[in-house]
Amino acid sequence: MKDIFIFIYNNKIVLIGILLGIIAGYTYWYYVTCYWGTYPLSAEWWVNCGLGAILGGLFATLYNREEA
Repeated sequence: MKDIFIFIYNNKIVLIGILLGIIAGYTYWYYVTCYWGTYPLSAEWWVNCGLGAILGGLFATLYNREEA
């Protein structure tokens, strides 16, 4: 249990980025997504949330650098 808290503490910026990406992906699906035809982002909510989580985590790693 202690290891989980250490992991969360060490990666809190990336986890916040993932959470914000999930929220952004769901918001995009709810308000913008096309429900027909071929479109790069799927009409399924879970696909947009997954892509948002990946992008949010990647963007958050830019701010999670340790200065040498």
